[in-house]
Amino acid sequence: MLRAAPYLVAAFLAAGPASATDAEQLARDASDWLLSGQGLPRDYRVRLMQMDSAERLLAIAYLRRVGLLTDGPWTVDDLLRPARPRPETGP
Repeated sequence: MLRAAPYLVAAFLAAGPASATDAEQLARDASDWLLSGQGLPRDYRVRLMQMDSAERLLAIAYLRRVGLLTDGPWTVDDLLRPARPRPETGP
């Protein structure tokens, strides 16, 4: 089951330079959460919705494969919805 995880991380990284940062950070965070015995943070949906739809789908598949995403299925509308803009930080 965990054999697919490296391939999904590789797919994240192949998505391109702008999304590779999000993918690398998500993979690092997910590894930390998994190794520390934590679940997903409360704002994981917000974080996923800030990704473009292709990246979001890969992220959801990755989180399910490593056993962190165990709640109900995502709707097709949520999977295909355009990325939400990230909130601006500070002046």
